[in-house]
Amino acid sequence: MSTDSRVRAKAARLLPALVGATMLLGALPGPLQAAPARQAGCTVGVSWNNYQEERWAKWDEPAIQAAVAAGGGTYISNDAKSSAETQASNVENLISQGANVLIILAQDGTAIKPSVASAVSQGIPVIAYDRLIEDPQVLYITFDNVEVGRMEARAVFGAQPKGNYVVIKGNQTDANSDFLRGGYNDIIGSAVSSGAIKIVGETYTDNWDPSKAQTEMEQFLTQNNNNVDAVLSENDGMAGGVVAALAAQGLAGKVPVSGQDGDAPALNRIALGLQTVDVWKDSRLLGKAAGDSAIQMCGGTTRDQVTNVGMFHTPGGNDVSAILLPPQPINVSDLNIVLDANWIAKATLCQGVPAGTVAVCS
Repeated sequence: MSTDSRVRAKAARLLPALVGATMLLGALPGPLQAAPARQAGCTVGVSWNNYQEERWAKWDEPAIQAAVAAGGGTYISNDAKSSAETQASNVENLISQGANVLIILAQDGTAIKPSVASAVSQGIPVIAYDRLIEDPQVLYITFDNVEVGRMEARAVFGAQPKGNYVVIKGNQTDANSDFLRGGYNDIIGSAVSSGAIKIVGETYTDNWDPSKAQTEMEQFLTQNNNNVDAVLSENDGMAGGVVAALAAQGLAGKVPVSGQDGDAPALNRIALGLQTVDVWKDSRLLGKAAGDSAIQMCGGTTRDQVTNVGMFHTPGGNDVSAILLPPQPINVSDLNIVLDANWIAKATLCQGVPAGTVAVCS
């Protein structure tokens, strides 16, 4: 089977999830509602997969903590440090500490399923945070990741509608990697089929590791004698590795590159012209949604009755209760959005940007 055929087949498998996401987003009322009633004595346990990732400590955790505290609950957490085995024992530890609700950012969406089953069997609700866990008994809270992929691909395709493309995907055990890839295919699939675009390199990247992404990009450049016209990188950390590899060959700023998460270095790269798009997911809203939902579930609210919930049909054929938030693409003309939202300081955003080249940095 050709690469394009495999991509189209995988995109077809993702279509039910895409439809579910679109339906859910259409049902959301917009801004999240006020925090739920206070639940004194509620302990919310959070299992982080890799707390070293910038966004978790900077944005997600403070938002979850604030929502839990506002609801009268207690926050506890631990970090799996990118180990599925450690995460399984971490979940047990959170339960032993008296967690009434669990929020799990899964390192491996399949490996964590026995831990989820154990928690549910003990009457402990589970929230799958940011990453899908294929279990109909969880509440799934994330952004619309298929649309994130579309947004990345629209920007890169708009800048370079033909030529040799490289696709740098995230961790293979993270469903988001394939959701994003399905979104890419929605935008560039026809151009790939017609031959206008040729995928000259595509790979998953263990743990979304920037250094591994840099090595992968270096190898693809070598294999293609630097003849690469565009790069679809699934997140900002990996985009940084991609840009470093391009810079070593004098190609940084000449080859469109995508990313997501709104990391400060990536937004600076947008201003510098080194990255084409950064799909911003305001993690403060995601964390608040998870914290609020946990407090509601502590009070006896079932997962299908929490605020803003809808249904999501997964690639594995499960119907899960879910809250999906809309992402926001950021290019050089949209940088005022993240500035106005106090997501990044102007000095950080505009570091090294020549005077007069970017409006928000003037």
